[in-house]
Amino acid sequence: MSGVRDRPPLVGATLDIPVRFAECDPYGVVWHGHYALYLEEVRDRLTSRFGFTPAKALALGYRVPITRLEIRYRAPARPDGLVRATARLRPPDTARFIVDYELRGGTGELLARAETEQVVVNADGELLLTLPAALKRLAAEILAFQDSGPSL
Repeated sequence: MSGVRDRPPLVGATLDIPVRFAECDPYGVVWHGHYALYLEEVRDRLTSRFGFTPAKALALGYRVPITRLEIRYRAPARPDGLVRATARLRPPDTARFIVDYELRGGTGELLARAETEQVVVNADGELLLTLPAALKRLAAEILAFQDSGPSL
């Protein structure tokens, strides 16, 4: 019987992040809060590849805040190791972006799975229900890119 742990690796944009000693807690493993930074790093690298950064969003009159973050830890990352972070955008059907993540160690072991949700609000802080054309194009470019089997 195969379960969640038997799934093949997530396909999407991938980034290798070295584990720094300063990220570890007294137990000798990466402190759980740093995993959120790894997720942000791979997500930002993915979107900035297409010219979309938080500063660019503001310049266009949008804010794209995280409204939900869920991390399911499976194994610890350790100092001097490597975290291979993968992010995959789900096709958006509203003005909301959901990204799936997978964090694996240097030998491929599953460290964590995660998911973030971001909404789009305008400069006045009003929640948008449909994606503006510029963000719709961005999502289409990202979806095509990640389906081509890239790494960053």
